[in-house]
Amino acid sequence: MLNFNWLAGIPIGVAKSIFLILFALIGVLVLFVPKDYMYEGLKEIKWYHNIKIWALGDLIFISLVYYIF
Repeated sequence: MLNFNWLAGIPIGVAKSIFLILFALIGVLVLFVPKDYMYEGLKEIKWYHNIKIWALGDLIFISLVYYIF
């Protein structure tokens, strides 16, 4: 079995920081998604088809919730 008892010694502030850094890293990786991949199969391109906007907005919302609580 997995033993995660060592995680009890990590302060809450450090754990929050690690998750916020991971969310920022995911946000940077989202920016590298090519436009051709995002708009594949669409005949008419609208601004709301841009998955980067929705992904970054969602990550910002989740990060704010993690930061506050």
